[in-house]
Amino acid sequence: MTKSTPSPLSAQTAQAGNNASPSAYRELALRSRREIHSLKRLVSRFIATCSGKNNLVDQKLAEFRDVLYSTQDVSALLPRLAVIERMVGHQNMTQAKAQSHLDEQFHTSGETLQRVTGLPVQLKRDLRDLLAQPANGDTERTQHLIRLLQLYERAVTLQVARPRTQQIPDIDNDQIRRVADELQNLITELDIDGQAGDKLLEIRRELLTDISPATVVSLTLAALKLILEATQSERRASQQFLSQVNDDLVSISQQNTRAHDHASQLRLAHQSVDQRLDRTITDIEHELKRKGAAKANPEAALTQALAELQVIAQENKALKNREQALEEQLAHNQNQLSALAEQTLEQHRRIGDQERKRLLDPLTRVYNRAALNDRLEHEYRLWKKYQREFCLAVVDLDHFKQVNQQFGYEVGDKALKIIARTIYQCLRDTDFIARFGGEEFVILLPDADDETRTDILANISHTIRKLPLKFKNERVSISVSIGATLFQGEDTPTPVLERADQALYQAKNSGRNQIIWC
Repeated sequence: MTKSTPSPLSAQTAQAGNNASPSAYRELALRSRREIHSLKRLVSRFIATCSGKNNLVDQKLAEFRDVLYSTQDVSALLPRLAVIERMVGHQNMTQAKAQSHLDEQFHTSGETLQRVTGLPVQLKRDLRDLLAQPANGDTERTQHLIRLLQLYERAVTLQVARPRTQQIPDIDNDQIRRVADELQNLITELDIDGQAGDKLLEIRRELLTDISPATVVSLTLAALKLILEATQSERRASQQFLSQVNDDLVSISQQNTRAHDHASQLRLAHQSVDQRLDRTITDIEHELKRKGAAKANPEAALTQALAELQVIAQENKALKNREQALEEQLAHNQNQLSALAEQTLEQHRRIGDQERKRLLDPLTRVYNRAALNDRLEHEYRLWKKYQREFCLAVVDLDHFKQVNQQFGYEVGDKALKIIARTIYQCLRDTDFIARFGGEEFVILLPDADDETRTDILANISHTIRKLPLKFKNERVSISVSIGATLFQGEDTPTPVLERADQALYQAKNSGRNQIIWC
């Protein structure tokens, strides 16, 4: 067993024992044990009370670590707590970002609904009151979202039920079509599994067909509900995991408290056995010295000492059995800690997988816009530092909407996957590709001279045009338009993207299937 450093209280007890009678020493030791036990029990109850409150987990676990184990070796436990702390911190950060995004979406959706014409005065008043109310806590925030969804349902019902003669005649169908296209593109970027993911794919399939403006609004509302449900489900799963971790820690804490008390009792029992053994040895030595005296009876004294030694040996054997039981309990606690550590590592791996998926486009399996922003910022800083040539290009598939309309969205998705993989295979290991939205891709070519970047973009255009794409026994040739530019002077990523987009626009207006440098 590891030798622990005596606490100030133990030192005080030992000092008092040196200056007091044995009975006073035992009283101080007993009081010390009671105080330690009470303190540990208080910490355990405190942790149990905080179960499920994510914002307090780090602080309470730190207090648990500092107070509960301040008097014993916790080298096997501290690394596990460090893993849990990092995981909980990351989870809190993720939930905070998701909550902020949800609040922004709530206000954006409310403002969008306010701009809908023809809504009853009472509905608009209810909407204004809802947007003006602050949401304090998750419960009120959820109630506000439910209330907003109810107002959306009322608005959609009124719009659908309204006679055609009362509807606004000058609806911008092109704008509605763009909204539908953008929504279906956003759905492809979501990585939601299960029933919610299947329903979102059904919504995307409907958005790719010719639908009315009211249907677009209805599908948008349905998509918002599914995304909200998926977010709440993920949050509940995380809270359940943290609650289980907290319960396991409380259980281990209670077991360690009992084990510590048991160890204290064993230590006192060993001290008593040692004292008795010392007295017996002293008595034997005394009798041996008196061996020559007339009244001495060494045989009787030795017999009595032997009997005392046998009693001490039996007590010592009993103490060994108790020590073995204590070691088994500690081994069981260690196994529980190992299992808990494995669970937290598995949760950490799952969060890591989610983080990686967050940066990948679920459809094409290349990087998405979020990953593009991170990589573009990184490459931009390198360019600022070393001033090496840095090219950015935007690739857009020509007339790709006709492929979706003629052959269906499943064929279009398959073509997007093939083309994304083809572009990736044309790039160097240091290059980068991300799906920018719809059928657009952004390519980063760092440290590429004029000949290299020209050859790469020309190879992409030529290879895609020669792809053996065949739909319904009909060969389809897809070409791409590319707008490219270089970082120069005092450029930042935003104006460079705008220049590349202008070059792409010029390539499309000039007949498509070409590369334009700006």
